[in-house]
Amino acid sequence: MSDGAAGPAEYTAAGMFDELARRSFVIVSGKGGVGRTTVAALCGLALAERGRRVLVATTGHDDRLAWMLGGEALTDQPVRIDRGLFIQRLSAPACVREYGALVLHSSRLSTAVFDNRVVSRLMRAIPGLDDFSLVGKAWHDAFRGGDYDTVIFDGPATGHLLYALGVPRAIRETIAPGPLTREAELMCQHFEDRSRTAALLVGLPERWPLTELDELGLALEEQVGIGVAAVVVNGLWPTDVPVLEQIDPDGPVGEVAEALAQVCNTGRRHDAELAAWARAQGTGRRTTLTLPWRFEGVGDRQALLELLAAAQCLTTSREGTAGYAVTGGGA
Repeated sequence: MSDGAAGPAEYTAAGMFDELARRSFVIVSGKGGVGRTTVAALCGLALAERGRRVLVATTGHDDRLAWMLGGEALTDQPVRIDRGLFIQRLSAPACVREYGALVLHSSRLSTAVFDNRVVSRLMRAIPGLDDFSLVGKAWHDAFRGGDYDTVIFDGPATGHLLYALGVPRAIRETIAPGPLTREAELMCQHFEDRSRTAALLVGLPERWPLTELDELGLALEEQVGIGVAAVVVNGLWPTDVPVLEQIDPDGPVGEVAEALAQVCNTGRRHDAELAAWARAQGTGRRTTLTLPWRFEGVGDRQALLELLAAAQCLTTSREGTAGYAVTGGGA
């Protein structure tokens, strides 16, 4: 994969996953309902296929991540799905207890302290502690735990995640030097190291959501120091649906013909929105992966494997040094 500026170079979605496989910490971000967890699962599967030992950690409250990767349920402890691939639900109370065990050098003592009702109330009153514990747990597994090559963090939605990732900087800048500030400083250093940490931004093929992703990318880079590896545009509708012409709209297949036309029109609108967004980005365009819309959703491992295969087999152009590529499409 070349970054030369003398004309387009070949770029694939598989190449994007190859680049992410070199990172220790991949943060998946975007608004709720855009397929953030699907992208995190997809990335985990792709990196595990490349021989990485991967943990996909989510703050989500349901078990969709487990179902998509072939598991049954998420727990507070890592669950092995297959060789090299693990999943886990991160909850603030469990993360606070685990952090306490690291500081106190005793899991039993940490449980006794942090499960105490009075202590629990005091801890909940500390602004940002829950967020710091979630981010800190994922960071610890990525950089200090030693059990994984890459941790993929499917954290809270856009605004909340940006706040959570900014907590280490706030601690570093406002709290007196001590163990907590030393931890925060190390976290900041790792976040700002773009050879080890990267973000994937997920959105839908609509102009306004994509513009919001641009703003999120700038905020991550300027406020937190985390570089954006790529934008994933999820749910692109097809444009190659056969249109049934000269059909009686009141006939037996009239509704089918109308539905096919609506699908095709939506796909064309998505293409137009993507093109307008790309033009607006100008020379600062980001690497972009498009994923096809699946009317049946992605509810199990087979569906996820099909989505991964569809993404990785596509090739497009990378224009100059801006790193802009659009791959994918379809149904």
